Parts: sequence; C-alpha cells; structure tokens
Amino acid sequence: MKRRAFLRYAALLALGGAGVVRAESAYHRLKNPAAPTLLEKKHVPGLEVPSRVRSGEWFEVRVRVGYLVPHPSTPGHWITWIELRGDGKLLARMEFPRGGVADPIAVFRIRLEKTTTLEAVENCNLHGTWISEPVRVEVV
Repeated sequence: MKRRAFLRYAALLALGGAGVVRAESAYHRLKNPAAPTLLEKKHVPGLEVPSRVRSGEWFEVRVRVGYLVPHPSTPGHWITWIELRGDGKLLARMEFPRGGVADPIAVFRIRLEKTTTLEAVENCNLHGTWISEPVRVEVV
C-alpha cells in the first residue's frame, strides 16, 4: 500500500473508531472481474443468495470471503467480521474470533418485504475492508 493511501485509510479507520461512519470509498472493491488480482481473489466476499424470494419468508444468504480463493485463517491473518447490507443498510453482522480459528464464512437467515440489493462487507485484519458486487434479490 502506498504511503498516501495508507495514511488516508488510517485516518478513516480512526474516524470509524470514534463513531463516525466510514466513507464507502474506503472499501476495497473488485476492480476488473476479468482479471482479478490474487489479493482480490482472497478478499472480495462472495454472496450465495436466491435471485427471487417470497415476501416475508425467511431464506439463507451465505457469504464466503474470497470469491475465487478461500481466505487464509491463520494466527496472523484472519477475517474480523462480515456484514450483510440491504440497500446500503446493515441487516446482519457476524464477528469472528481473533487468531484465525474460524472459517471465514457467514450464513444469515433473513426476510425481505421488497426487492432489495444485497452486499456483503468484510474486514481482514491485514488488508482492510472489502465489499462484494451488489446482488439484486427480487421479492414476489
């Protein structure tokens, strides 16, 4: 990470710790789906979700960190949390224990009342916060 980007990210993290919401621009995103980097392959969360659900009925959303290559879970490199967002609002969050003892997969049971765009956001203790590609779920 270049110095300027590091300082900007560190300042955003400090603001986030003080109760100020981090700007979405601080999230890392998949830049080129046709040629993802190894870092992107390991850190961009992947959403497994039905494309169509019934209004008010519970369904599962599975979030897997590392959409092409599983994220390592080691004592020095692990996922700290995974969030599920609907239309930009927090729907659910799972915290992971320190030290990489848990597989970085989260399964959330949710229900929706209207068509919603879902996104997963995760935080790696070494490589920052990553956001998935948005997935539209049609509610019928």
